[in-house]
Order: sequence, then structure tokens, then C-alpha cells
Amino acid sequence: MKGINFIFLSVFLLITSCQNIDKVEKPDRLLNKSEMIDLLYDMVLLDAAASVNDKKLEDLDVEMLEFLSKKYNIDTTDLKQNILYYNLEFDQNLEIYEKVKDSIEILEKAYDSISKVSDSLRRLELKKQDSINMSETGSKKKKLKKIELEN
Repeated sequence: MKGINFIFLSVFLLITSCQNIDKVEKPDRLLNKSEMIDLLYDMVLLDAAASVNDKKLEDLDVEMLEFLSKKYNIDTTDLKQNILYYNLEFDQNLEIYEKVKDSIEILEKAYDSISKVSDSLRRLELKKQDSINMSETGSKKKKLKKIELEN
């Protein structure tokens, strides 16, 4: 049993230690961290928009990679290479994704606040309309009673 475990462990170590991870070369147009944060933030927003209403993006003829390429003045090949490059730069990539996550959370809080204000305004408008309807209904009832009393 110990021999089988030793062989298994040896084969496992041999396989995992012999992996050849190709280093991705720096793209011709390397985006700095700030630009990469903005790019990934835009990617998240576009992806969210596509998941909510893909038809609208199709109607607007928005293709994610083309849109990002134009916005960041970078061709799609360099764009993909930038993503690959930063994915292999773990510490920088982690920092970038943390900042993107923070930005998304800020946006989400702002949206929630706007949504709450909008809901409150909608409720106030409904109360106002209910009050108007009640007063109109009350006036009509008084007129009907007055007419009935006269008859």
C-alpha cells in the first residue's frame, strides 16, 4: 500500500512539476493598470447589459470587443493579449480585479439609492392620486345625497 501511494505521489509530482507555462509577451500596446481597470469595468457592465437585454445591444449593433477596441484605441489582438498578460501577472491582476469589484459595488449602492428614491416618489404619487380620487368620490356622494334629499 505504501508503495502504491509513493508511486502515485511520484507520478503526480512529476506531472505537475513538468508543466510548461508559456510566458505571454508584453503586448505592443500595453495598457497600464488604470486603463486595465477601466477596461474590465466596462467589460463587466457590457456583459451585464447583454445578460439583461441582449436584443437591445444587437439593435444598437454593439459588439463587446469592437466597442472596447475603439474606446481604448487598441486592436482586438492587443486587447486579448493585455487580458492574457495581466492574467499571468497574479499580484497586479488581483489588485485590478479588487478595484473593479469595488467600483461595481459603488455603482450598485448608487443604483440601490436611486431605486429607493424612485420607489418612494412613486408611492407618494400613488397616495396623492388616491387622495384626489377619494375627495372626488366624496364630492360625488355628497351631490347624490343632496339630489336624493331634494327628490
